[in-house]
Amino acid sequence: MGEDPAMTAVSAAFERRMGPAAALGEDAERIVRACQDMAERFRGGGKLLVFGTGGSVADAQHVAVEFAHPVIMGKPALPAISLTTDMAVATGIARTQGLDGIFAAQLRLLAAPCDIALGVSADGDCAGVRNGLAAARALGLLTVALTGGQAAHEADHVLAVRSDDPLVVKEVHMTIYHVLWELVHVFHELEAVR
Repeated sequence: MGEDPAMTAVSAAFERRMGPAAALGEDAERIVRACQDMAERFRGGGKLLVFGTGGSVADAQHVAVEFAHPVIMGKPALPAISLTTDMAVATGIARTQGLDGIFAAQLRLLAAPCDIALGVSADGDCAGVRNGLAAARALGLLTVALTGGQAAHEADHVLAVRSDDPLVVKEVHMTIYHVLWELVHVFHELEAVR
């Protein structure tokens, strides 16, 4: 009697997730440094500008609302904006500059050097996100890239999920940005007590 195909599929689904999720613990120091730097920018009056394309649009919006409207009582709201929410602006820029320029153009208009740019790309190969991060760096923002796959990003903090499966990457990204939110608040609050 052979193995049940459904059980084989279930086992494979869990296997694909175990390695990348476990590897997140190996990146703890890198994540902590990103959170410390983000907390410092918030303390200096900075805001978080988040962006991504495709399914990462929803992630960008999720990150922004987590910071701007914390669901945990007693946690301060921190200024955060998703650059993916204004379709009129995004499509207007895309019409004249192409899709690859929508975040860079918005950052040049809205960002200040004390701000934080967080780009989200599940496959790590989104030109719009790469261009947005490059523009943010040129403006002096702290840059954080949440990526997957093998593509390299130039950012102050690159938090890459070790998987080529975009579904797994997005699942681990959710964990990362919840950890970012939690630890940024820890460092933000520690400094307020000092």
